[in-house]
Amino acid sequence: MSDRHFELPAHPSLEYYRKQAKHLHRAYAMGDAAADARVADVLGDWAAERFLLSDAQFVLAQEHGFRTWAEFRAHIESRSTTEDRPVSRLLGIRPGAYASMADALLAELRRNDPAALQRLRAYVPRHATATAAVTAELRDARLIIARELGFPTWRELVSFTEKSRRDLDERQEKRRRLHGEAEALLGDTDRLASLSAEQADTLLEMLAGPETIPGVRLEKELGVPRAAVEVLIGKATGLDAPLIQAVRSDRVEYVRLLLEAGADPGARLWGSTPLENAILSDSTEIVDLLAEHGIVPQALWTYAACGRLDLVRACFDADGRLRPDAAPSRPNLADAVAGFPSRLPTTDDPEEIVGEAFVHACQHGRIEVVRWLLDRGVHPDVAPYLGRTGLHWAIPGGHLQVIRLLLERGADPSIRDALFQIDADGWLHMSHAAHPHDPVTQQLHDLIESRSR
Repeated sequence: MSDRHFELPAHPSLEYYRKQAKHLHRAYAMGDAAADARVADVLGDWAAERFLLSDAQFVLAQEHGFRTWAEFRAHIESRSTTEDRPVSRLLGIRPGAYASMADALLAELRRNDPAALQRLRAYVPRHATATAAVTAELRDARLIIARELGFPTWRELVSFTEKSRRDLDERQEKRRRLHGEAEALLGDTDRLASLSAEQADTLLEMLAGPETIPGVRLEKELGVPRAAVEVLIGKATGLDAPLIQAVRSDRVEYVRLLLEAGADPGARLWGSTPLENAILSDSTEIVDLLAEHGIVPQALWTYAACGRLDLVRACFDADGRLRPDAAPSRPNLADAVAGFPSRLPTTDDPEEIVGEAFVHACQHGRIEVVRWLLDRGVHPDVAPYLGRTGLHWAIPGGHLQVIRLLLERGADPSIRDALFQIDADGWLHMSHAAHPHDPVTQQLHDLIESRSR
């Protein structure tokens, strides 16, 4: 999992950070307010007496969670040159929201909450071996939030959050200009043909969402004249961004049309591919549709989510060991679902990798894959991230066969996940609240209740 935002350098070198330290040293000497605040946050009033280049290097190291510049330098020099998977999880949320998240996390750290301690150890190198979290500071909590959102420092999170706000304002202004006449435009192909490429791009992206036309909710069906969309596609400069957004909005027929028109099913935008978005967003119909065009990325967890038992089996050698190339990509819900917290950094533990595949097979009702993995010894309550078991993942999609199988194999419906702190019955109430009397909902309730007694 990457530790950087997609607009940051993929692998900043030691020379890059040396230049950053020199820039901070000069800016502080010139009285720059931002530099003064950064230095004061680390050094307090002590920097007023002297501030050397070595002090600037120390500030950078501390901002990245290291005790010293020497430790930070060793970390930079030891990093792999393998390309990171970039992430982008900012959707115009104001910096104050992240500051509040950090304040709440600091309170958890001060209470020595076990989950908070785990996050501290995972994301703040100087606390990597801490046995208690009560001594953590606000800047530690802020660094954790930044790292979970794909930024190496709090300062860079705030900077890009502000940029995200500006970008969102610009996009909303473009959409506002078209919103009022969207319905009329979509009924008049001649008017559509006169739009600029930029306007066509904007309208295509608007149609990728569930609510574009005033008073009309666009669901899984196309919902708008096909001829109008085809005109827009012909004028647009790109189809990959509307495809990702349509996947996230579960716009099945819109996704189908964009794919037919040449949108790239393997494009990686904003940190994830269309298939990764569909898997993590519970859009099983779109998962199946995209899988027809190719499974990207090719990994154990995507094969399992697509129900490809043949490919899942091929990820293991003749002795039953997981092949080294089975996990070139790892799932992270925060890549696809805005506002969702990141998982802790992944490990190379084969059980963790197989557990990821298992829960996503449960999530999409892939009963053959689930049964095969259970037969291989996967525990039915495995919860590789966010504390969500296969049972938790299967409930929102109403996958009765999978849920029944899990319960038969000993899944515990009383387990609570680490995010919402709710058990299987809580997941049922949360995900099926809109239709509590639906027959499937009632069957789910009866199944869970029978095992809870």
